Amino acid sequence: MEKVLCHDCDAEEGQLHQLGCDMEVCPICLRQLISCDCWGRNKYNPTEIDRIPYVQQPIMCNLCGVLWPNLFMDKNWEKHVPPDMQDIVLCIECYKRVKELFPKGWKKAKKWRSKLKSP
Repeated sequence: MEKVLCHDCDAEEGQLHQLGCDMEVCPICLRQLISCDCWGRNKYNPTEIDRIPYVQQPIMCNLCGVLWPNLFMDKNWEKHVPPDMQDIVLCIECYKRVKELFPKGWKKAKKWRSKLKSP
């Protein structure tokens, strides 16, 4: 079996990330450890027992399920993608579909939830 390594710190799957790795998950809020403030705000003092080992989690589009989609950026993301979907991963094809559904933006669309559920 091929070893799975963290792309940032080269930790093997099941091992702890190197301190400062941008892929390590905070054991309190479950977000990116280096960008949360749980350690300072909660007076949390991490130990090796508390830290979460590296486990590869595939990235997938939350609408169509395609694995490892190419990531992209669009400055109009918030205009076209409804608020409750803005923190999910979308592949470029699903994003194009959302933009077609809401060409003027989701705020100007009526009943946008029902549009998304229709194929």
